[in-house]
Formats: sequence, C-alpha cells, structure tokens
Amino acid sequence: MSKYMKFAAAAVLVGSTFSAAAQQDHQAERLYDRAVQQDAAALKALQDLAKDKNIDALLALGFMYEHGVGVARDVKLAIANYALACHQGGQYGCANAAYFFEYGIGVDKDASIAERYIGLIAKDDFDNIDDVKEMERQRHIVYEGKAKAETDIEMRLPVIEYLRRHVGSASSDARTMMARIGFTKLDTLRLARVWAERDKEPEMLFQVGSFYNFGYSHVEKKDAEAFKWWQHAAEAGEPQSQNLLGLAYVEGKWGVDRDPAVAVSWFERAAAQSDRDGLVNLGEIYYLGEIVPVDYARARSLFEEAIEQGSARAPRFLSWIYYNGQSVKSDCKKALQYRQERRNHQPDAEDDAKFLTQCKSDQDQRKQAGKVAPALRLLHKSTYRGGNDGALACEPHFVVTTDKLGEIANLRVTVELKNDQGATTQRTIAFSPFGMNTMNEGLDGRAWDSFSSSTLLPMKTKEFCEFEADYQIKEATALIDGRKVDLMAEKLLKK
Repeated sequence: MSKYMKFAAAAVLVGSTFSAAAQQDHQAERLYDRAVQQDAAALKALQDLAKDKNIDALLALGFMYEHGVGVARDVKLAIANYALACHQGGQYGCANAAYFFEYGIGVDKDASIAERYIGLIAKDDFDNIDDVKEMERQRHIVYEGKAKAETDIEMRLPVIEYLRRHVGSASSDARTMMARIGFTKLDTLRLARVWAERDKEPEMLFQVGSFYNFGYSHVEKKDAEAFKWWQHAAEAGEPQSQNLLGLAYVEGKWGVDRDPAVAVSWFERAAAQSDRDGLVNLGEIYYLGEIVPVDYARARSLFEEAIEQGSARAPRFLSWIYYNGQSVKSDCKKALQYRQERRNHQPDAEDDAKFLTQCKSDQDQRKQAGKVAPALRLLHKSTYRGGNDGALACEPHFVVTTDKLGEIANLRVTVELKNDQGATTQRTIAFSPFGMNTMNEGLDGRAWDSFSSSTLLPMKTKEFCEFEADYQIKEATALIDGRKVDLMAEKLLKK
C-alpha cells in the first residue's frame, strides 16, 4: 500500500504509568492475566505474592474479587485487598476501598469508613492544597460515574473515555494524581476489558484494543492483542475498528498477513458508515490503483465525503485530481483551493501564483501528450531488509520512469527473479499513477520526481532476496493517457 496511508486513528502515547511498586518483570500483571482465565496455579501464585504485601498483587486481587473475574465476586475480599495495599504508604488502594462504603457497593453505606480511607491517601508529595482539592474533585467525578455504571450500562463508556483522557495525559503530575485515586493505565484497561467482555458494546471493544495498542499493559504481543479486540469491535459494526483492520490487512501488520482484498472489504464497511479515515483510505486505494484498477470518479466522491466529515488528508488528493484533470476537467483554481486546505498549509501568495502558472502550463502540455509514445524504464534501486518489524525477509525496491508528460496508470509489471542458486520466481508489481504533471511533488507535499513511481515487493522468505541484476520483465500493461497498452508488445518498457 502507498506510503501516504497513515494510521490516523492512533497517536503515540509516552510514559505509561503503572504502580510505582511494579516489579521489573511485571510478575503480578502476568499472573493476573492467567488467573482471570481460570488458571488455578496463577491465582495461587498471585495470592502468595499478596501475602508478601506486594502492592500490585493486592490491587490485582482486589479488582478480581470486586468484579468477579477469575474468581467468585466477593466485595469483602475486594475491600480487604485494597485496604492492605492502602496501608503500604497510601499511594494505592485507599480510594478503591473507600468507594464501596461511600456509594454502598456490596456493603452498607458508611461515610465515616469511607472518609477514613480517603484520609489515608498519600498527599505529602503534592505541591499545594489546590492539588489536593483537584485530586478530590477527580476522585468524586470518577467514582460517582463508576457507581452509576454499576447498574447503568450507558454510563460505562463515558467513564472509560473520561479515564482515558486523564490517565493518557502527557502530564506526569496528572497521571500520578489519577494513580493515587486508583486509576493507572493498567487499571483503566482492566475495567474497560471487564465491561467490554460483559456488554459487547462496539465502542468499548474498540477502546480496549486501543489501550493495548497504546501500551496500557505490558503484554508481550500488544499489537496482536489490540488487533483481536479491534476485530471483535469491527465485526460488531464499529467503524474505526473496521478502518484499522483495513490498514492491518493492506500493510500486513499486527499479526496478520497482507491481504488486499480483505483490506478493501473492511475499508468499504468503514466508509459506508462515513468513517473519516475509512473514506480517505478507500479513496486512496481507488486513486492509486495499486490494489484495484484506478477509479478517479469513485475516489473523488469518497474524498469529498471525507472532507464533509472533517478530514485534513482528503484535500491533497482532490487538489491533484483537479490539477491533473482526473475524472474531471482540469481546474487550476479548484486545485489551488484544495491545496490551501491541506493540513499545516502556510499561506504564500508567491507560491500560490507559481502553482497556478505551472498548472496552466501543464494543461497546455497535456494537450500535446500522446502524439509520441513515452519511453519507460524499470529499475531495481535497492532491497530493504526486515520490514514490518521483521515479518518480511526483504522488500526489493523498484522504480519506473517515463520521459514524457502524460499519465501512466494501472501499471502492472511481471518480473522474473533469479537467485544465486539459479531458481526463479515470477512476481507482479503494481505502480501508482505518474507522469501527469511537472510539479515534482508527491502527495505528501515533499519533493518527488513527477515522472517516476516506486513500489516495494514484499518477500516473506529470504530465498529470492538476493537475485541477479539481470532480472527479466515478462509482462507489462498500463493505461497511457487512458489507452490500455501492452508495453512489451509495443516495446515501451525497458530495464
């Protein structure tokens, strides 16, 4: 898939906040993950850790007994474990224990006991009284929402979204404050997962996948775990997850093999629900024509709808469509208008005037295109190793060039590779459109030779990573200015 496609739904989150007492090997977390799957040995080991006053183990057991995951629900045992954690310095467990008495969850309401636990929350390291007041304000908001969510399923997603905003904060002080009232990233993930497993609510399933992807736990294969939850969400109709599955299959990542047809089907489902990123990603597929034949009209329609949904990526494609006259009459003013709507575009009157001049010049030159056939050349530029986090053995990098202005689209080239042992294999590679203009600019706005296109050939095994320089071109077809051409028969493509 194109280098322009981005995982727009995700952002990098820095600095996961877990319990300060967490062991380097995250033993309690690993035992919890096994124990909730009815692993009796893991539960026994977790209980043994708790007997040694391991805070992470105490918190994990408190959560298990509170929610009845891996064990029978037992509020008294939940309180007991949270209370023991609380008495290890007041940094963890105190607010959790207070919750049951403050809101009468599984026990009778008792404000005095609740206040006693709240009073044990460590505050000595807070800078001023305002921080203490803010912590209490946050505690009240979170636990009041959680208490309502005990019986009102509709309250659960708002609680998790509120926690996500705060535990995922870039501010270490904010994350510490949330941890002090019982919610680290790991705690938030655990609560979201319990609710997701019980309610099967699509948006909650999506959130759980995102929490794994953002590193809210120390699970070893976090991306595969994230994909599993996104798949559940996508199958339940959640559009952001459908878009993410499309990305996974188009790029062959997060534990799945590359499967363009499956990718398109997920993008179609996301786009049908007007998901902004799904619309752009599907539009890009139809615009580039690497997976399916180019369909500029379909791409344009998708990009226009994406703009209505607030996409900052779609304008750059529409700018190119109107510049090049793809499915529409070339319109330099419209092309400039969409160019100015691009993300991070800086107004520049001189640059805008230059753009219009060059656009009109290309319009005039395109009228002469097709009178003389272009000469195309295929080059093997290099070979990348270990792509997709090591899932690929190599990716030979091919570049194709043209010597004349004129659109080359739907280019498919079948090459025969020969390795050092003399074995051969044939692979078909696809290229995105090129030769349409003289802007020497890529879709991402960076400098790029307008008369060339490049692609990577993913290879899962090393057998043909080392192929001889005299690889052979077996077949090649393309649309040249809209005319389907057998490039080998017309001798238009050479090495």
